[in-house]
Amino acid sequence: MQLTVLGSGTCELRRERSSPAYLVEAGPQSIMLDLGQGAWRRLLQAGRDPAHITAVLISHLHIDHLADLLPLLFALRYDPHMKAHARVDLAGHPDMQAVTQGLAGIWGHWVEPDAGNLVTHWLSPGYSLELGPVRVRTAAAGHTKANLAYRLEYEGASLVYLGDSEATPQLVEFCRLADLIIAHCGSSDERPKQGHLGPSAAGDLAAQAQARGLLLSHLYRDVDPQRALQGAASRFNGQVLLAEDLQCWRVSEGATQADPVV
Repeated sequence: MQLTVLGSGTCELRRERSSPAYLVEAGPQSIMLDLGQGAWRRLLQAGRDPAHITAVLISHLHIDHLADLLPLLFALRYDPHMKAHARVDLAGHPDMQAVTQGLAGIWGHWVEPDAGNLVTHWLSPGYSLELGPVRVRTAAAGHTKANLAYRLEYEGASLVYLGDSEATPQLVEFCRLADLIIAHCGSSDERPKQGHLGPSAAGDLAAQAQARGLLLSHLYRDVDPQRALQGAASRFNGQVLLAEDLQCWRVSEGATQADPVV
């Protein structure tokens, strides 16, 4: 699997860190994890064609994680290139159905793609989804009641995306032996924030899960990246990485680290 960080930031409007979005490429699948504002622009900057995206997995319903859903729906309806070439599986918590219905209630047919372009999957925690050769498993994540964590498995490699979440025993098991965990480090150890992991808590989770790598992302301005790195590394002996927009990593079975892709 190849991971490209499209947005390593938060709700803050920053040039260097767009809102949360990640691209996972595994065989024929090109999967977006969350669609924070700026996701599609970053995807284009990464040299990818939006019409080649095969699936979008939304972790929860906060704006900085799904703001670019609206441009996707609009493009699937009216962009000739997207209409001709795109077929997207959209997955999220069952509560997300109210969001898509609400958008249609405001804009009507403008944001209602043809059935051939968009297929929706409303997944309760514990349900799984097969996207070609990629198996997607879900678990409840402790940030909001409609949160999902995702585990992607392909050719023996495993990547877990926690989104915004606090650590729970259930998530530790969900992350068991993962090759890479993407953890949203939305607070510092000195200033914990409810519903988010701090650096040490992220390191503890990765250590308890016996994961092989940990990627810290979702970094606010007031979280010092190097101190976050040190805090996580003080609890976790595997490799701890810091996310940056447009950074790429190779995630392989049994790897002890995610290797940068040039």
